[in-house]
Amino acid sequence: MQRTPDMLREQRFKGKLGGFDKEEVLQFLLDVADDLEELIEENSLLKSQVETAREKQKSLEDLFLSAKQFTDDKIKTAELEAKELLSQAHLKVSELDNAAQQTLAEAQQKASEIQAEASEKADEILQDAQKTKDALETELAALREKKNLLFTELQSILDSYQNWIRETRYVDTR
Repeated sequence: MQRTPDMLREQRFKGKLGGFDKEEVLQFLLDVADDLEELIEENSLLKSQVETAREKQKSLEDLFLSAKQFTDDKIKTAELEAKELLSQAHLKVSELDNAAQQTLAEAQQKASEIQAEASEKADEILQDAQKTKDALETELAALREKKNLLFTELQSILDSYQNWIRETRYVDTR
């Protein structure tokens, strides 16, 4: 049986010869009852504080679990977003690479066309230059021929004048 402070206060003992002083025993019981009452109140307060601490602990555990769940969700969301961004980046790189390859192919095609046109034009210029050279060589040959003919003619005229001068020198002019 558990004793309460009130039980201690109401407890009475029978008197015996040579026994204890009743007043002292009664005072002792009252003091013990007061101490027990304080201990019970303190125990009750401590139990209340323990219960409050347990409730706070439970709330903190719940808060921690919620925060962990929230953090885990955020991490999963961030990982998914990172994967999506990475996927988009790979797609963009692929698109840029394809565009660069296409631009390079177009540039090479254009360069080949320009080179072919330049080669054609160079061939035309060389042919024109060759024709001009051939024409000039033909004209030069004709001019040399004319020069030779003129020299021959001049030589012939000169020879005829020299002959005439020789012949007329001996003619009498009197």
